[in-house]
Amino acid sequence: MQRYFNDFSVYNYENMKILLADSGSTKTDWALIDTETGTAPLRFSSVGLNPCLMSDDAIIHVLSMEVAPQVITANIDYIRFYGAGCRPDQIDRMAMLLCQYLNAGKAYVASDLLGAAHALCGRNEGIVAILGTGSGSAVYDGEKFIKQTPSLGFILGDEGSGAVLGRRLLGDIFKQQLPRHIIEAFYQEYKVDVSSVIQEVYRSNAPSRYLAQFTRFLSAHRSDRKIHELLINEFQHFFARNIVIYERGDLCVNIVGSIAAVFEPEIREAADLEGCKIGTIVRIPMENLIKFGFAEG
Repeated sequence: MQRYFNDFSVYNYENMKILLADSGSTKTDWALIDTETGTAPLRFSSVGLNPCLMSDDAIIHVLSMEVAPQVITANIDYIRFYGAGCRPDQIDRMAMLLCQYLNAGKAYVASDLLGAAHALCGRNEGIVAILGTGSGSAVYDGEKFIKQTPSLGFILGDEGSGAVLGRRLLGDIFKQQLPRHIIEAFYQEYKVDVSSVIQEVYRSNAPSRYLAQFTRFLSAHRSDRKIHELLINEFQHFFARNIVIYERGDLCVNIVGSIAAVFEPEIREAADLEGCKIGTIVRIPMENLIKFGFAEG
């Protein structure tokens, strides 16, 4: 079968089965849409697929074991995959793996940030951002990004992300920067020590996912003054280093992601302090991506 990769615009979408995917480093949401009936008969989730962090074998394992059994009878015509780590040098590789292991004829692969733009802005201008396990932002003109700051990962960037929030919390716990009752509550909930954390962060295959798990503790203790200050400080860093530099105060910032949804009050407070306007915040963009898929078809 001849396959065509990364083709979004030359398609006749009528009477097609399109498999949509919105993938972060932690989880991928999938939806099958039928343009003939105008329905989305299948929705499910799998482990996250990040081609920058995963080998071919790791991606193939997830596709074969978690995704293919769900769509084995679907007769997929086309895959539209928005994913974390889908940088230009990874797009063809990801598209080929998707087509091969999900038995589809064609695939379009793009960044999760473009997925956020399609979900939140459609064909309208706006600033879009992701605050999940990682983070990212861009200015979108209704078709493409015209300005973008690099995410750089949780070591050099990813301000405001779950990974960076977890990194900050662990550092403050181990360096005794938080009140005694917070530190004690942390050790009661998590059986970790410096050695085990260093092992996970510096030697495991998914350090960002590991760090992001600790945001549950931040959410549970967000009413504590020091935890509140930590959250506001980290979200201010996100806006200062990723949004303010665009100098587009006329545009609202539209955000997707689990961190954005959980910490919406703190994000709005930090945005106000940095002079940014917040538009829409949604946890999962799939519902809007489905609508966008039908509109494009």
